[in-house]
Amino acid sequence: MRRIVGCGLAVALLATAGPVMGQAPAPVILEALLDQESLGSVRISPNGRWIVVERRAAWSAAATYRFGLMTPHLLSGLEVHTPAGDLVRRLEDPGHANGYVSGPFSPSGELMLVVRLRETARTLGVMTLATGEVRWLPLTPEFTELGRTVAWRSETQLVAIARPDGDLPLVYRLGAQTEARKTGLWRAFAAGHAPSAVVIPSGPARDSRERSTAPRLVLYDLAGGEERVLARGELFDLELSPDGGAVAALLNAEDLQAGGETPVDVGTPSRRRRLLLIDLDRGAAVEPLPDQDFLSHLLSWSPDSRRLIAFARDAGSLWGEGRFWILDRRGSAEPLRLGEARPWLDAEVGRIPIARAGWSAGRPVAQVRTAAGRRVWLRAAPGSVSVPVLEPRETLVEVAGRTWIERAAGLHSFVADPTLPVLPGRLWDRERAADGGSRQGWNPDGVQRGRRGLVGPDGCVTRPAVPAAPSCPAPLSADETLVAVSPTRDFLIAQRRTPGGSTALRLHALDGARELATVNAAFDALAWGTITPIAHTGPEGQALTSWLLLPPGAAPGDRLPVVVIVYPGAAYAAAPAWLRPGGERLHINPSVLAAAGYAVLVPSLPKPAGAGPRLDDLADRIGAIVDAAALQAPIDPTRVGLVGHSYGGYGVLLAASQSDRFRAVAAAAGYADLSRVYALPPHFLVSPDDGVPINALVGWAETGQGAIGASLPDQPQAYVAGSPLYLASRIRTPTLLIEGDLDPAGADVLFGVLYRLGREAALVTYAGEGHVFVSPANLRDLHARILDWLDRHVRPADVGDPRLPAPGPDLQHGADQ
Repeated sequence: MRRIVGCGLAVALLATAGPVMGQAPAPVILEALLDQESLGSVRISPNGRWIVVERRAAWSAAATYRFGLMTPHLLSGLEVHTPAGDLVRRLEDPGHANGYVSGPFSPSGELMLVVRLRETARTLGVMTLATGEVRWLPLTPEFTELGRTVAWRSETQLVAIARPDGDLPLVYRLGAQTEARKTGLWRAFAAGHAPSAVVIPSGPARDSRERSTAPRLVLYDLAGGEERVLARGELFDLELSPDGGAVAALLNAEDLQAGGETPVDVGTPSRRRRLLLIDLDRGAAVEPLPDQDFLSHLLSWSPDSRRLIAFARDAGSLWGEGRFWILDRRGSAEPLRLGEARPWLDAEVGRIPIARAGWSAGRPVAQVRTAAGRRVWLRAAPGSVSVPVLEPRETLVEVAGRTWIERAAGLHSFVADPTLPVLPGRLWDRERAADGGSRQGWNPDGVQRGRRGLVGPDGCVTRPAVPAAPSCPAPLSADETLVAVSPTRDFLIAQRRTPGGSTALRLHALDGARELATVNAAFDALAWGTITPIAHTGPEGQALTSWLLLPPGAAPGDRLPVVVIVYPGAAYAAAPAWLRPGGERLHINPSVLAAAGYAVLVPSLPKPAGAGPRLDDLADRIGAIVDAAALQAPIDPTRVGLVGHSYGGYGVLLAASQSDRFRAVAAAAGYADLSRVYALPPHFLVSPDDGVPINALVGWAETGQGAIGASLPDQPQAYVAGSPLYLASRIRTPTLLIEGDLDPAGADVLFGVLYRLGREAALVTYAGEGHVFVSPANLRDLHARILDWLDRHVRPADVGDPRLPAPGPDLQHGADQ
């Protein structure tokens, strides 16, 4: 059977020759987007001598897509530049079977950690920057996510969390391990000699599940090539003391199961977490509070390296009942005395609870809620100081022994002092990297942060810790974004995306600006269409803006068919980056839809105030925005299709159950049945040794986007009422259901119901894909099927009753082949 190609599909997907002299810009085709390169981490060495850039090759060039969304790490190579702008060497694999990712510089700046990824291994190495030579070590580093997993102790010693040899971190093996274990289980069944069962226990026996070999915390000596094991366990975060003499480490302990009384969050931990303190000279490990459950995102050493602030609760209690603890590196522990105040807990994306703390004048400081309900920084007695928190993400900074609070406008003295004016500007790191994981965004090292360059409103750079005249590199243009600032203050690096979609890294020195690297230069020759703001009101009368991408060549007198890309809850003050030229979205790309002749509308659909999902009028709200767009742009409000992915997929199915106005729906990876959030993803069904992450799934429905506010056993009727599956009799719109077989959302039951009702529908399942598709062949097929669905049901200027089943294509005869 050959793929169906409609008239719009032919324009969007067939490769064309590049533009020639006098020829109009070519439309955006999927092949051009699959050839898209990207830039990763950008680092300037501590001595200002080297600039290292991760440059990722075209998406279509990967040797394998087994790593799913981590494929960019396989496509990554390293470029080493000098401050003069010279490219002096590359570390890359032209065949992209090996990827190279940068890590931290050594204290001198002459060495740098690199990580090599290949199909079955991830290896830590040390690069000598002056020569490009890499020494590969017998270490498989853990993935950096919640915190730090590798750090330099000195120029010759490393501390690292290392996995067993050949054991990739979980994020790299989700898909491949699933398939390998399913194949192994099938072979066991077929042979009939060994059971093919996988057991996942719950309740008192939950910790009897299988366990994988635990990682180890190691001190590695480069001079002697020797490794000393400091601790073993499921470690995921470490923080080295400022003097390099001790390390604090967090590790996962026994499984936790939430009771039925309180709804869980996406970020509700599924494991208790322990904390170890290790003396690196003696090799002795102590566990000051073995029965406590520690919160992630807070490991803050005092500047003198003697004490550590962490946050913990009694196992089984609520986080709001937890306490800040001051831990002596020798093992003693005492709670931080807050008086009548209580800890203030933030929530990261996913509602992971976050406690904020640091140090001032050698004394602990924590964010707390006063008895009056105010949010303040509280420095403990003696010399107790209370300072109001004015911005949610403000942080503590230590500069030359004085404490400052970093806010959007600059540095403010922690202790009120009229002789200390606000230092305007923003502290900028010398790296765009994630070595400390998400912890560094919430509780950064105040001393290290105080050593950064302060970029003032005029673009000049100072070092607050070093009295000196400002240094003023060449100013940035309006379309550039600052990326990194050299510790020598004589240059900085910025990134620019052109109106045509190419991306450049630019080095701004004292004598001018020059380009370091450019990717996707061919994008500037493409016709991306025109983005138009659509003004309208929201559900509470507020002024909102949605965004309309008109196809290249659209004229004022046109009446274009419309594709609405739906995502409930989103509101866009500016056009989203993925809608603009050069956007990196490959999964359901709006520019490909526009190149096929569709106007692509991205509506602002903020959630109305109040509890619950608040989506009962979603179809009406979408329709009202379409009508507003028809008054401002050349679109046909009677020819509208809805496309959505994830929560957007759920949204378009819900809208189709509320209205027959829309001619077609394409829903990808959306939960049609909200009870399926309780289903483990396929990987964990065959790999219980990797955990049982039920909280992350059900939290989405109970307190996250789903906003049901209760568990399935507590309020099953709420899950039924919010599920498109149980409203299927109202769905008369032709519905295309798209899923990856590694994603737990599952559209199979809804398809079965629509099939039973005789409705126009199709179910497409892609083997090997998860929540977001990565295989170039699958991405081609995905766009082909969506555009064919739209061409059949939305594009025609005159169609029959959309509530009746439409005839399917004849795949055996005629033009449909």
